[in-house]
Amino acid sequence: MQEISALTLVLNEKCNFSCPYCPQHKGKNTLKIEDIKTFLDFLQPRLAKEVWLGFYGGEPLLSWPVIEKTVAHLRKSRAHEFRYTLTSNGSLLKKKHILFLKENRFELVFSYDGRAQKNRDPGSAAAVKKALANLQKLYPNGYTINSVFTPQTVPLLTASLEKMLWQGHSRLQYTLDMISPWRDSDLSTLEEQLNRLAISCRKHRQKTGKMPLENFKDPGSKGIFACFAGRDRLALLPDHTVWGCYLFYDLLGHDRQSPDYAKYCFGKLGDLAANFEPVFSDVTANYSELRQDYFFTTKQKLCSLCPDLENCVVCPAVAALATGTLAVIPGWTCELKKIGRRARARFAAAPTGRSRSRQNAHA
Repeated sequence: MQEISALTLVLNEKCNFSCPYCPQHKGKNTLKIEDIKTFLDFLQPRLAKEVWLGFYGGEPLLSWPVIEKTVAHLRKSRAHEFRYTLTSNGSLLKKKHILFLKENRFELVFSYDGRAQKNRDPGSAAAVKKALANLQKLYPNGYTINSVFTPQTVPLLTASLEKMLWQGHSRLQYTLDMISPWRDSDLSTLEEQLNRLAISCRKHRQKTGKMPLENFKDPGSKGIFACFAGRDRLALLPDHTVWGCYLFYDLLGHDRQSPDYAKYCFGKLGDLAANFEPVFSDVTANYSELRQDYFFTTKQKLCSLCPDLENCVVCPAVAALATGTLAVIPGWTCELKKIGRRARARFAAAPTGRSRSRQNAHA
């Protein structure tokens, strides 16, 4: 079997926000440190030498003691090197948390929507602002700000990213809501916004020599996307079920009668530990079929025939949250991807480096 190099712990189903684009169900289930130890210790012989371990929620900071205990437990490991990520809305992030993240070299994904933040939790502004200030001061290179924009908030995209660019954050990225349908007018607004953003990013790069926006960076090698959920990565959910990726739980985990539940769920942690080899082999085979050249759109267009196939990545679970069927992609998703690629190409075509006046100032 393939070594497992990425694990996700979904610590709880609780959150102090109610983001309109979030597909997660709120509930009372939580993971305890005993559950996590069982999961990690059981998998230890099957882990790669270097493992990325992600803490997720709900809001993971609501389970902070469990995070501390998990890291303390894994410090004892001599066979594997663990690297950590944590995804948080940041409203509960204090200095003590940041210092712990820095000490243990966490990669923090700070979910903050800029000018669209008021659509999530109007009362969070002061707490989030303070948390970002503390991060810039205490751990400036340890976090990425991820901003999500929906068809309703996309007119705020450029202004939001521009503000964060000039505030000096070192890593930014935007994410588009891939579940809500995008109308033609929404797509036109997105293209206009990304064209403006490309100009702003070029000016920022010319002035500072830096480009914090991850979306406009070179994506690297081309190829046909294949989902590696369930093959080199696993997720433990608060109800103690194990999945190839937490997104499959969001899609299928609340309907045990669905035939796809049995196809993509590895079962309860205790049952999986007792019968690992046959269960893992059968379920992994189902995940291995999730290749983008096997996908098609709601307009019955085969992805394998698309000239952009090797430049496109669509998560099958996210697409299915919109269409209701795995490996079926909404037609507007294709347009979102094309608009993003065109904006990145426009940015890449611009001259690089600092402006002449800036260079002369340092001569």
